[in-house]
Amino acid sequence: MDSSEILPTEEVFFNPFSTDVVVNNCLLVVTILLSTVGVIGNTLVIGSVFAYKPLRRLGNAFIVNLAVADLFVSAFINYFGIIGVLTHGEYFHKKPFLCELIGIVCITSCSCSLWSVAAISLNRYVAICHRLYYPRIFNRYTMMAIIPLMWTICFCIDMPNLFGWGAHSFDARVMLCTYDYMKSYSYTIFFIITGFLIPLVAVIFSYTTIFRYARAIKKDVERISKQDGQPKGIKDSDRRLLRSIMIIMVVFFTMWSPYSVVVFFDYQGQWPRALYVFTVVLAHLNSCVNSILYAATNKMFRKGYAQFLKVTLCMICYQLGSKSLDHDNFSSSTGSSTVSARVLKRGHAAQNTVRQ
Repeated sequence: MDSSEILPTEEVFFNPFSTDVVVNNCLLVVTILLSTVGVIGNTLVIGSVFAYKPLRRLGNAFIVNLAVADLFVSAFINYFGIIGVLTHGEYFHKKPFLCELIGIVCITSCSCSLWSVAAISLNRYVAICHRLYYPRIFNRYTMMAIIPLMWTICFCIDMPNLFGWGAHSFDARVMLCTYDYMKSYSYTIFFIITGFLIPLVAVIFSYTTIFRYARAIKKDVERISKQDGQPKGIKDSDRRLLRSIMIIMVVFFTMWSPYSVVVFFDYQGQWPRALYVFTVVLAHLNSCVNSILYAATNKMFRKGYAQFLKVTLCMICYQLGSKSLDHDNFSSSTGSSTVSARVLKRGHAAQNTVRQ
């Protein structure tokens, strides 16, 4: 047979980790849980800020922005992560554009999540330590520029992957379309610095400065209180704020540090797959745990969650009640029409009888 008559064989997709049943099943269950909790939790955060008036403060715009970024991770990235595990990546084999899009959203939203945490910390730093400058730095007009600028910066962090310095691909280890950390080690370092270390430095600087400031004013307040003979001190709300700040900082560092360490040192991809799965899951866990932290450490958000759920349930009940009422009205009108038709029919029959 002439070699020119031989048809080209179709490239067969193969994932070397498709037979790793235990890790794949664990990854599937955890990803479903992260997606479910993340979607519900971040929806509660966004809804509570709009539904509960005391939370409608300018500084909470960064919290809403964080919830939006985390919602992208929970609803979009984790959704395709579930598909990746179920199909072992074969679903993305002939969909390079979709995998590219998922990679862009993954890096941009994860970066924006971390940058939003940094923005929240800097916002609190200015509000507590430099209150006189706060209205100048954070107002309605500057916030309209800061938040879009933040998303633009985070997209620019991923942009090198679109122009050859790095790449997006399906990572068979974690069954997810993301950036190829082995394509360019220099880009991996760039991503760690811009996506993780810069926000981390901002968080550490802000919260350590707030802590020092709180200790300093505590001494001054106690001294003034003794002179006035009144038991004054740091407000309980300030103490709760500092506690929340410390917890968020520790969680932020704990969730993202393992992944950064793994991709920084294992640039040849020789470490165990289970370690990669664990670090990626831990990083994505940060996108659903923030809403839980707000509820656990902030009384205002607990009230906001309750208010949002109350409004949502009332709207659902109203819609169901409206449909039921419309159905009853339709049934009543149909019944009335039937009765009227019967009366008219009997009337015509009576007239015919009289005529006869």
